[in-house]
Amino acid sequence: MDLVFPPGAVPSPVGPLARFLPPLEEGVAARALRDRIPPGALVLDPFGASPRLAVEVARTGRGVLVAAANPVTRFVLERTGRPIPLAAFQSALSRLAASPKDSGRLEPFVLDLYATTCSQCGHRVSAEYYVWERDRGQPVRRAYTCPNCSHVAEELVTSEDIVKAGTFEGQGLARARALEQVTTVDDPDRASAEAALAVYPGRAIYALISVLNKLEQIDFEPEARVAAEALLLSAFDSANALWGHPEGRTRPRQLTASPLYREVNVWRALERAMDEWNLPEPGILVSDWTPGAVPKAGEVAIFAGPARDLLASLRGLPIEAVVTVLPRPNQAQWTLSALWTAWLWGRKAAAPMRAALRRRRYDWAWHASALRASLTGLAAALRPGLPVLTFIPEAEPGFLGAAFAGLDAGGFRLTGRALRAEEEQALLAWEVSPAPAAGVKVGLWRTRLTDAAQDALEALAQPARFAILHSAAWSDLASRRWLSPLWSEAEDHPMGRVSDEFEKALADRKTFARLDARSDPETGVYWMSHPSTDTAPWADRVELSILDILRRHGEAVQSEVEEEVSQQFPGLLTPDRAFLRACLFSYATQEPDSSGRWILHEQDRLEARRTDRGAVLQLVMELAARLGYHPTGTDPVRWLDERGREVFVISVRETAAFGELLEGPAAERAVVVIPGGRGALVAEKARRDPRLEAWVREGSRVVKYRHLRRLAEEATLKRENFVERLAIDPPGHEDPQLPLL
Repeated sequence: MDLVFPPGAVPSPVGPLARFLPPLEEGVAARALRDRIPPGALVLDPFGASPRLAVEVARTGRGVLVAAANPVTRFVLERTGRPIPLAAFQSALSRLAASPKDSGRLEPFVLDLYATTCSQCGHRVSAEYYVWERDRGQPVRRAYTCPNCSHVAEELVTSEDIVKAGTFEGQGLARARALEQVTTVDDPDRASAEAALAVYPGRAIYALISVLNKLEQIDFEPEARVAAEALLLSAFDSANALWGHPEGRTRPRQLTASPLYREVNVWRALERAMDEWNLPEPGILVSDWTPGAVPKAGEVAIFAGPARDLLASLRGLPIEAVVTVLPRPNQAQWTLSALWTAWLWGRKAAAPMRAALRRRRYDWAWHASALRASLTGLAAALRPGLPVLTFIPEAEPGFLGAAFAGLDAGGFRLTGRALRAEEEQALLAWEVSPAPAAGVKVGLWRTRLTDAAQDALEALAQPARFAILHSAAWSDLASRRWLSPLWSEAEDHPMGRVSDEFEKALADRKTFARLDARSDPETGVYWMSHPSTDTAPWADRVELSILDILRRHGEAVQSEVEEEVSQQFPGLLTPDRAFLRACLFSYATQEPDSSGRWILHEQDRLEARRTDRGAVLQLVMELAARLGYHPTGTDPVRWLDERGREVFVISVRETAAFGELLEGPAAERAVVVIPGGRGALVAEKARRDPRLEAWVREGSRVVKYRHLRRLAEEATLKRENFVERLAIDPPGHEDPQLPLL
């Protein structure tokens, strides 16, 4: 069931509405489809949550049919696949700027809304942004660049700034107009729309409505009209109070103003938006889907609606796979999408999003039910056994549980899993399987939760975070389709029921040991109460794999290392980038250019390191004799006292792979000697493994080659101070010049 995780490139955070779109890595979809779905195949995306996914799949030479119910996401998809020319943006902004407003033009009118006074020369200047304290309900700082004296500042606001900002905070005509675009006065959703609008400062609403009014009045060329809509969408996003200062929620999920938020200059936001929408030409065809039409290879056909409205038309289409990014519940995105859609395209266009105005909270049980409802009927419209790939770029345990429960209930059987737990990225493979499992005895699936978690720990051979064990347990049930029957039982929601039983299983101290002091089960690190595995710890195996790659080639590109290591460690064992980089940094130097190339250290080449290790082993023998111990063995070297008792078990390593020393009767006497370059890697491993952290914390367990050489030269070294002297150069210490006490 374990899949090879398809690593990609971390996506740029810059792009239209990027903070609300799934952070799917570039290249992940193309790699995942390779060898699974033939070129030229027709692929269905029933959620349309990720414009990047649809475009990338089409670029691989496959046809894509996307059901896109959210008009805002659909617009981004259309303009990602069919980018707007820069000239159209320039034309749109120029027309808006020159449009009449009161006795002048729109551009200076909007800029004047943010006017302040330069503290250096007294010149009037339009601020770039104001910083507000939410609880005080007023701006506290201003940022501007003075065109007169070139003074650049972020400084305290003036009393004039506070008074001016306050004049826009009432219930004026602009706010009424903004609400009227969304709901009528007697609409039951009116209060919900007002609550959503509350995340916009009054001045932002006034400025946005002023620009929106001109959008309706100007007779744009079709392409310039689309460009103007794109600019306004970005301004809608920039102008709300969800942008914290100086660094706020980069991916806001709740519609709540940040405690300290940035109120941007709306006109400057329109100008900056051109860069967001300046997208590369992807070389694909994007079209509105016509019922019965089969999208060609390299074409994205968009159905403007939810997948359930598409079911009747699917049976005649030669769909060969379902590929999608599962949507994550996001109150902020969905509510704002309803507002923005109504503002740009009217109430009728926003009708599919109206429910988002009413709902204030989305929990994982709700999301599992929503996935089940969205997919009901889809499995029946597709042929049994059809492959399904679901990407989850924000794969926290609750989201994964909702995916397992919702898709199982929707008629899909899990066939594969791959997880990068530290980075919360997952790929789940399914097949259409309309017939659910027969009723399963409660005791049986409870037992499988425990067994699956134990299997994961045995495969890792080291403690694991809750997220990995959770994925192991839930995916085991989903692969058997044992979650579906739970929906028909009259007890609690399947999400709550399985979650409770899994937490009870982890709390059984006869089976699992909790290695950290946190109280929340989801933040815990777990190990087996009675470990019996002979497998080397996962971290050691990954380290040795990367060292092997470097020594075979002398150098390696990080993306290639990721791909090769992912092949060796599939499923729940997929290493995250932070650990990969820690391993690379321990053995290689990164080229300063942007190639991502790492060059193996000369001292870590096989022959050089073996020679170095041999010299240190000889030093261990000499130190033993000097301190009056009898050394025996070569790896490890056991130091025996006069009575033949084992005092130290010293292991000289080239690597930081010594996890097998943590268990067993000799652990208390073990000392490992490593090259100095391994120190940071040991610290990274200890951060992930509480056993290693506790073992290293004793201070005399891990010694560097350089430190042992210094000790050998120390005239005052003796048995009585040997342990103390071992401890003065711990693994994470980088200072090569330590005092010899």
